[in-house]
Amino acid sequence: MDQKKTVHETIADAFKELMMKRDFEKITVKMIAAQAGITRSRFYNYFQDKYEILEWIIRHQISEKVSILIEKEMYMEALRLMFSCIEEDKPFFTKAFRIHGQNGFEEILGQEFTNLFVQVYKSVSFDFPNKVITRENTAGYQALALIMYLRLWVCDGRYGDASWDEVCDAYIFMLTQSNSMISPKNLLEAITEKLPHPLRHLLGSH
Repeated sequence: MDQKKTVHETIADAFKELMMKRDFEKITVKMIAAQAGITRSRFYNYFQDKYEILEWIIRHQISEKVSILIEKEMYMEALRLMFSCIEEDKPFFTKAFRIHGQNGFEEILGQEFTNLFVQVYKSVSFDFPNKVITRENTAGYQALALIMYLRLWVCDGRYGDASWDEVCDAYIFMLTQSNSMISPKNLLEAITEKLPHPLRHLLGSH
């Protein structure tokens, strides 16, 4: 075992090495412990199971680092750090996105991202008449949207050979500017074109 690493890091690295060779479902605690060079009983001093390793990797590799920048209100820098962290370990994240079911990767990622977005929105007032518009609901929506965007990049190759910073910049654009691409006037015209003629004339008169 590399003495410069913590035991948590050694176990996490062993788990990631196994992930590159086997399906997640076939990886056992015994395998992880052997790969890390520790006993199975010692493994349980640090992690309850392989799902907890997943949580630790996301928190240690992404959330904790990004949270520091969010605390300083460096939001764009936080997003760029997140994307660069995923790029650095892209093969692992590609495999991780295929872990489904209860305690699946996206569920774990969703909770971590929701917490980060709640942190982003902590200074925003959510005193809206619509009770659905809450800090937690907004954070959860943004987390799910980001996960879908990352899945299209990491797993589906939807963005071709775009570099991670291009993918990140595109996400920031869509997050902050996409609502300005269609003006209310153009949106209204697009809607009215789909309506029957009498209703189109009525709506167009306002």
